[in-house]
Amino acid sequence: TGSASSDSRYELKGDTLVFDMTVENRDTKFMRQLEIYDVGLLSDYLFEHPEIKILKITGPGGFAPAAREIAKKIIRFELDTVAFGKCASACSTIFLAGKNRTLEADAKLGFHRQWVDKEQEKIYYDTMKETKGWKNEFDYIAWVYDVLVDNIIKDIRFMERRGVSMDFIIKALSTDSVDIWEPTREELLDAGVVTTKTALKKSHN
Repeated sequence: TGSASSDSRYELKGDTLVFDMTVENRDTKFMRQLEIYDVGLLSDYLFEHPEIKILKITGPGGFAPAAREIAKKIIRFELDTVAFGKCASACSTIFLAGKNRTLEADAKLGFHRQWVDKEQEKIYYDTMKETKGWKNEFDYIAWVYDVLVDNIIKDIRFMERRGVSMDFIIKALSTDSVDIWEPTREELLDAGVVTTKTALKKSHN
C-alpha cells in the first residue's frame, strides 16, 4: 500500500521515499500541508537510508521556508523527484529540486507567488517587535516588504538554476497568492519543469 492509504506521512519503498503531506504525522500539529517539522523528518530518512534515490511527493503546499530547506537537501543528495496527485505551491518547489523530474499519470503541478498568513504574521510581530526594535506595525511593514522581495528574487534564481524558462517563471510568480496556475504537461515539458515526457503509472496505490 502507498502512503495515501497508510498511517505514515512518509513511506520507504526500495529506493523511493514517498511523502504525502496530506497524511497526518503522529504527535505533531496537523494542517494537511507542508510543515517546518518535515525538514527534520525528511533529513532523518535521507541520512538513515542512503539507498534513497527518488522522492515521490504530493500535497497542496504549506510552509515556504520548509520547502526551500528540503529543496536544498534534495539537490545535495542528487535525488530524482516524481509528483503524483495534486502537487502545488511549496510542493512544486520541492519537485523542482529533483535532478530528473517526472509526473505520474494523475499528477498536476500548481504555481503561485508566496502568500502571507496574516494570523501568523501578527503572532510574529507581537513576539519579535522588541527584539527587532519595531515601534509600530509600519516599521514591520518596511521590514517584511524587503523579506518578501528577497524571497521572490531567490525563487526566480532557484527556478532558473533548475533549468526553468524565464517566461514560465514570470507567469508562475505573476499568479496571485490566492490563485493557482496549473500548466499543461506540454507547458511543463517545454519550460523545463518536467525533464522526461514519459508519464509513470499510478504506482503509489
